[in-house]
Amino acid sequence: MVRRAVPTLIKVLVENDKEDIITDICWALSYLSDGAKERIDDLLDVNLLKKMIQLLRHENVAIAIPCLRTIGNIVTGDDNQTQMAVDCGLIDALNTIISHNKKTVRKESCWVLSNITAGTPEQVQSCIEIGIVDKLVNILKHDDVTVKNEAVWALSNCTASATPFQFEIFVQKGMINALGEMFKCKDVRMLAVALEGVENILACGQANFVNEEGDNRFAIHMEQAGCLDDLEALQAHPNH
Repeated sequence: MVRRAVPTLIKVLVENDKEDIITDICWALSYLSDGAKERIDDLLDVNLLKKMIQLLRHENVAIAIPCLRTIGNIVTGDDNQTQMAVDCGLIDALNTIISHNKKTVRKESCWVLSNITAGTPEQVQSCIEIGIVDKLVNILKHDDVTVKNEAVWALSNCTASATPFQFEIFVQKGMINALGEMFKCKDVRMLAVALEGVENILACGQANFVNEEGDNRFAIHMEQAGCLDDLEALQAHPNH
Protein backbone atom coordinates (compact mmCIF):
# COMPACT_ATOMS: atom_id res chain seq x y z
CA MET A 1 0.00 0.00 0.00
CA VAL A 2 2.82 2.40 0.98
CA ARG A 3 4.82 1.66 -2.16
CA ARG A 4 1.79 2.30 -4.35
CA ALA A 5 0.77 5.52 -2.60
CA VAL A 6 4.14 7.24 -2.18
CA PRO A 7 5.03 7.92 -5.87
CA THR A 8 1.63 9.52 -6.45
CA LEU A 9 1.90 11.67 -3.32
CA ILE A 10 5.43 12.77 -4.23
CA LYS A 11 4.35 13.73 -7.75
CA VAL A 12 1.43 15.81 -6.50
CA LEU A 13 3.58 17.41 -3.77
CA VAL A 14 6.33 18.45 -6.18
CA GLU A 15 3.95 19.80 -8.82
CA ASN A 16 1.42 21.53 -6.54
CA ASP A 17 1.54 24.99 -4.99
CA LYS A 18 -1.83 25.03 -3.17
CA GLU A 19 -1.17 25.19 0.55
CA ASP A 20 -4.19 23.15 1.64
CA ILE A 21 -3.24 20.28 -0.69
CA ILE A 22 0.43 20.47 0.35
CA THR A 23 -0.60 20.34 4.01
CA ASP A 24 -2.77 17.25 3.50
CA ILE A 25 -0.04 15.45 1.56
CA CYS A 26 2.58 16.28 4.18
CA TRP A 27 0.36 14.86 6.94
CA ALA A 28 -0.29 11.74 4.84
CA LEU A 29 3.45 11.24 4.39
CA SER A 30 4.02 11.74 8.11
CA TYR A 31 1.61 8.87 8.85
CA LEU A 32 3.13 6.66 6.16
CA SER A 33 6.66 7.27 7.49
CA ASP A 34 5.75 6.24 11.03
CA GLY A 35 6.73 2.59 10.80
CA ALA A 36 9.44 0.00 10.27
CA LYS A 37 12.79 0.52 8.54
CA GLU A 38 11.37 -1.00 5.35
CA ARG A 39 8.64 1.65 5.27
CA ILE A 40 11.27 4.36 5.57
CA ASP A 41 13.08 2.79 2.60
CA ASP A 42 9.91 3.21 0.57
CA LEU A 43 9.98 6.95 1.36
CA LEU A 44 13.66 7.59 0.75
CA ASP A 45 13.18 9.25 -2.57
CA VAL A 46 15.69 12.07 -3.06
CA ASN A 47 13.06 14.31 -4.63
CA LEU A 48 10.80 13.76 -1.63
CA LEU A 49 13.55 14.56 0.87
CA LYS A 50 14.63 17.71 -0.94
CA LYS A 51 11.06 18.93 -1.26
CA MET A 52 10.23 18.19 2.38
CA ILE A 53 13.39 19.90 3.60
CA GLN A 54 12.58 22.89 1.43
CA LEU A 55 9.10 23.05 2.99
CA LEU A 56 10.56 23.09 6.52
CA ARG A 57 11.20 26.79 5.97
CA HIS A 58 7.65 27.45 4.78
CA GLU A 59 6.07 30.47 6.46
CA ASN A 60 2.89 28.42 7.03
CA VAL A 61 3.52 26.43 10.22
CA ALA A 62 0.68 24.07 9.25
CA ILE A 63 2.97 22.85 6.46
CA ALA A 64 6.26 22.95 8.37
CA ILE A 65 5.03 20.76 11.25
CA PRO A 66 4.01 17.64 9.23
CA CYS A 67 7.23 18.02 7.24
CA LEU A 68 9.18 17.91 10.49
CA ARG A 69 7.23 14.83 11.57
CA THR A 70 7.95 13.04 8.30
CA ILE A 71 11.64 13.84 8.29
CA GLY A 72 11.85 13.02 11.99
CA ASN A 73 10.38 9.59 11.29
CA ILE A 74 12.87 9.04 8.47
CA VAL A 75 15.88 9.86 10.65
CA THR A 76 14.72 7.37 13.29
CA GLY A 77 16.00 4.76 10.83
CA ASP A 78 19.57 3.53 10.55
CA ASP A 79 22.63 5.75 10.08
CA ASN A 80 22.55 5.41 6.29
CA GLN A 81 18.93 6.51 6.11
CA THR A 82 19.73 9.48 8.34
CA GLN A 83 22.73 10.36 6.20
CA MET A 84 20.55 10.54 3.09
CA ALA A 85 18.50 13.25 4.79
CA VAL A 86 21.65 15.03 5.96
CA ASP A 87 23.06 14.96 2.42
CA CYS A 88 19.89 16.69 1.19
CA GLY A 89 20.56 19.68 3.47
CA LEU A 90 18.56 18.73 6.56
CA ILE A 91 21.00 20.05 9.18
CA ASP A 92 21.23 23.43 7.47
CA ALA A 93 17.42 23.70 7.40
CA LEU A 94 17.12 22.72 11.06
CA ASN A 95 19.75 25.29 11.99
CA THR A 96 17.48 27.93 10.48
CA ILE A 97 14.18 26.91 12.07
CA ILE A 98 15.41 25.84 15.52
CA SER A 99 15.16 29.53 16.48
CA HIS A 100 11.63 29.85 15.08
CA ASN A 101 9.26 32.15 16.95
CA LYS A 102 6.72 29.31 17.22
CA LYS A 103 7.37 27.04 20.20
CA THR A 104 5.95 23.98 18.41
CA VAL A 105 8.45 24.36 15.56
CA ARG A 106 11.37 24.63 17.97
CA LYS A 107 10.14 21.59 19.88
CA GLU A 108 9.72 19.43 16.76
CA SER A 109 13.09 20.62 15.43
CA CYS A 110 14.81 19.46 18.62
CA TRP A 111 13.08 16.09 18.32
CA VAL A 112 14.40 15.63 14.78
CA LEU A 113 17.86 16.69 15.92
CA SER A 114 17.81 14.16 18.76
CA ASN A 115 17.63 11.42 16.13
CA ILE A 116 20.55 12.91 14.20
CA THR A 117 22.79 13.44 17.23
CA ALA A 118 22.22 9.80 18.18
CA GLY A 119 23.97 8.87 14.93
CA THR A 120 27.59 8.80 13.82
CA PRO A 121 30.41 11.06 15.04
CA GLU A 122 30.39 12.62 11.57
CA GLN A 123 26.72 13.56 11.92
CA VAL A 124 27.40 14.99 15.38
CA GLN A 125 30.32 16.97 13.94
CA SER A 126 28.03 18.51 11.33
CA CYS A 127 25.79 19.76 14.15
CA ILE A 128 28.82 21.21 15.96
CA GLU A 129 30.23 22.99 12.92
CA ILE A 130 26.99 24.66 11.87
CA GLY A 131 26.27 25.95 15.39
CA ILE A 132 23.33 23.75 16.36
CA VAL A 133 24.98 22.53 19.58
CA ASP A 134 25.32 26.16 20.71
CA LYS A 135 21.61 26.71 20.05
CA LEU A 136 20.64 23.57 21.94
CA VAL A 137 22.70 24.74 24.92
CA ASN A 138 20.89 28.08 24.78
CA ILE A 139 17.50 26.35 24.63
CA LEU A 140 18.23 24.32 27.77
CA LYS A 141 19.12 27.51 29.59
CA HIS A 142 16.35 29.82 28.44
CA ASP A 143 13.47 28.17 26.52
CA ASP A 144 10.06 26.81 27.47
CA VAL A 145 10.07 23.51 29.35
CA THR A 146 8.33 21.62 26.53
CA VAL A 147 11.14 22.63 24.15
CA LYS A 148 13.78 21.83 26.78
CA ASN A 149 12.38 18.30 27.11
CA GLU A 150 13.31 17.61 23.48
CA ALA A 151 16.56 19.59 23.52
CA VAL A 152 17.92 17.59 26.45
CA TRP A 153 17.58 14.41 24.36
CA ALA A 154 19.40 16.07 21.47
CA LEU A 155 22.30 17.19 23.67
CA SER A 156 22.55 14.00 25.70
CA ASN A 157 22.48 11.88 22.54
CA CYS A 158 25.52 13.81 21.30
CA THR A 159 27.53 12.14 24.04
CA ALA A 160 26.65 8.57 23.01
CA SER A 161 29.14 8.22 20.15
CA ALA A 162 31.23 11.40 20.28
CA THR A 163 35.01 11.42 19.96
CA PRO A 164 37.23 12.80 22.76
CA PHE A 165 37.86 15.87 20.59
CA GLN A 166 34.11 16.45 20.33
CA PHE A 167 33.65 16.01 24.09
CA GLU A 168 36.19 18.76 24.67
CA ILE A 169 34.20 21.03 22.36
CA PHE A 170 30.97 20.17 24.21
CA VAL A 171 32.50 21.27 27.50
CA GLN A 172 33.85 24.47 25.96
CA LYS A 173 30.39 25.27 24.61
CA GLY A 174 28.80 24.90 28.05
CA MET A 175 27.08 21.54 27.68
CA ILE A 176 27.78 20.55 31.31
CA ASN A 177 26.19 23.78 32.51
CA ALA A 178 23.20 23.30 30.21
CA LEU A 179 22.58 19.69 31.26
CA GLY A 180 23.08 20.78 34.86
CA GLU A 181 20.10 23.12 34.41
CA MET A 182 17.97 19.97 34.20
CA PHE A 183 19.09 18.69 37.62
CA LYS A 184 16.22 20.65 39.15
CA CYS A 185 13.74 19.24 36.64
CA LYS A 186 10.63 17.60 38.11
CA ASP A 187 10.27 15.23 35.16
CA VAL A 188 12.22 12.15 36.26
CA ARG A 189 12.71 10.89 32.72
CA MET A 190 14.24 14.18 31.55
CA LEU A 191 16.40 14.28 34.65
CA ALA A 192 17.69 10.78 33.88
CA VAL A 193 18.51 11.79 30.29
CA ALA A 194 20.51 14.80 31.53
CA LEU A 195 22.35 12.67 34.07
CA GLU A 196 23.27 10.14 31.40
CA GLY A 197 24.77 12.88 29.25
CA VAL A 198 26.80 14.26 32.15
CA GLU A 199 27.94 10.75 33.07
CA ASN A 200 29.23 10.20 29.53
CA ILE A 201 31.08 13.53 29.61
CA LEU A 202 32.72 12.75 32.95
CA ALA A 203 33.66 9.23 31.80
CA CYS A 204 35.38 10.69 28.74
CA GLY A 205 37.16 13.22 30.94
CA GLN A 206 38.42 10.49 33.26
CA ALA A 207 39.71 8.47 30.31
CA ASN A 208 41.21 11.27 28.24
CA PHE A 209 41.42 14.60 30.09
CA VAL A 210 43.20 14.18 33.40
CA ASN A 211 45.52 16.95 34.63
CA GLU A 212 48.98 16.54 36.15
CA GLU A 213 47.46 16.03 39.60
CA GLY A 214 45.36 13.15 38.28
CA ASP A 215 42.09 15.09 38.44
CA ASN A 216 39.36 14.85 35.81
CA ARG A 217 39.37 18.23 34.03
CA PHE A 218 35.70 17.90 33.09
CA ALA A 219 34.79 17.20 36.72
CA ILE A 220 36.69 20.32 37.76
CA HIS A 221 34.75 22.30 35.17
CA MET A 222 31.52 20.90 36.55
CA GLU A 223 32.43 21.95 40.07
CA GLN A 224 33.39 25.44 38.89
CA ALA A 225 30.06 25.72 37.07
CA GLY A 226 28.24 25.18 40.36
CA CYS A 227 26.51 21.96 39.33
CA LEU A 228 27.79 19.78 42.16
CA ASP A 229 25.38 21.04 44.81
CA ASP A 230 22.38 20.16 42.66
CA LEU A 231 23.93 16.80 41.79
CA GLU A 232 24.57 15.95 45.44
CA ALA A 233 21.00 16.95 46.30
CA LEU A 234 19.75 14.30 43.88
CA GLN A 235 21.13 11.60 46.16
CA ALA A 236 18.08 12.25 48.32
CA HIS A 237 15.67 12.19 45.37
CA PRO A 238 12.48 10.20 46.12
CA ASN A 239 12.81 8.27 42.85
CA HIS A 240 15.20 5.34 43.28
